[in-house]
Amino acid sequence: MLTEIVTRALSQLTGSALKGDGIKGQFQYAYASDDGQYVAILTHDMTTYVVDLSSQRYFAECGGSPRGFAGHVLEMEGATVRSHPWPAAQDLFDLDMDADELSWRQCPGLRHMSTSAHRSVESRAA
Repeated sequence: MLTEIVTRALSQLTGSALKGDGIKGQFQYAYASDDGQYVAILTHDMTTYVVDLSSQRYFAECGGSPRGFAGHVLEMEGATVRSHPWPAAQDLFDLDMDADELSWRQCPGLRHMSTSAHRSVESRAA
């Protein structure tokens, strides 16, 4: 089930219709909210992308690593200066998906696979 949800999130984020095997190597790890509406994906450049599957929107957080959802609140662990290019101001912090303070962006629409099959999350979603 998580693989299916993460595949949908990555497809929305990249604008490419991905299959289960197509997500391998695209990210380090991911979490989904209990209701499956939100997916947090930590990419290899240490950026956390949160995708709202129902609204087809996302935002990027560069200050830490996701540790899981509690309802619609994403619990984050702040990154230290040594292990992360953009360290957080706090060791632990929460991101409330229902709050107005997040800078959501619209996900790109799905394109034909032939034009974007080799794009990665890092190159499309910035």
